[in-house]
Amino acid sequence: MNTALVGYTQDASGQDALALGRLIARHAAARLLVCTVVPEAWVHPSLGAVDQEYASYLEEHAQETLESARAALEDVPDVQYIRQAASSATTGLSEAAAQHGADVIVLGSSHSGSSGRLSLGSMSSELLHLSSLPVALAPRDYAAQAPADGHITRLSCAYAGTEVSNTTVLEALRLATLLNVPLRVVAFAVRDRQMYPSLAGFKAENMIVDAWRERTGAALERLKEQLAGITPPVESVMADGEGWDAALSNVEWQPGELLALGSSRMGVLKRVFLGSNASKIMRAAPVPVLVLPKVG
Repeated sequence: MNTALVGYTQDASGQDALALGRLIARHAAARLLVCTVVPEAWVHPSLGAVDQEYASYLEEHAQETLESARAALEDVPDVQYIRQAASSATTGLSEAAAQHGADVIVLGSSHSGSSGRLSLGSMSSELLHLSSLPVALAPRDYAAQAPADGHITRLSCAYAGTEVSNTTVLEALRLATLLNVPLRVVAFAVRDRQMYPSLAGFKAENMIVDAWRERTGAALERLKEQLAGITPPVESVMADGEGWDAALSNVEWQPGELLALGSSRMGVLKRVFLGSNASKIMRAAPVPVLVLPKVG
């Protein structure tokens, strides 16, 4: 990763995004862009006094927002602060990322969720459906929890034992190699409470989950054989739980770890699109999540 673009707002979510952007930039020796988006009317004011006052207000607000980001990143070198005029935050961040050659867009979590967990807002949800770049999301209150040494320790990749999932693992391996960190492949054996009709009963559910666990375990073993001898080393683990929160809690997570999720097979072209299970994993993840766009 050469350039990370942080979508910044002057609130706690923006501070969380800055903390994750700092982590990525420091570890990868990447250029950090901090972007605040303002309404498009800001660059096209009329001669009317009201419009001029509104344009002045937006400019002052943008400057104040970027100054607060500078104060938070005063110890980080090679940071560029930009304001992007656009019809929406999603459009502005996408345009800024394309104009400045960003490799990843970094966002904070909506603060409607629980501390230490991810919660998508309307803008981040829209961006995940439209972005052709990886999107990194920081959990709520990540600014207070981020590792002080500023290093990514490991990249984990959620694995479903499918051909599409194998492609995601290969992309995660490419990123882990670039970042010079170990890769861990994690498969989840979860009995979702709403997976099957209630008339089927728990016995039927357990049989299906057990069959899935056996099939995915075999796929993990084959993947492990294929990746034997790879540097950085690749670890594999199966996580069980009576729900996604339990499954992710049953996995050990390191400070500075990132969790990579692949785009759904239903994604449009090479854009990011989260499937049902990926969305559930994201909401239960206790670490920042890197959502990868569809590959190929």
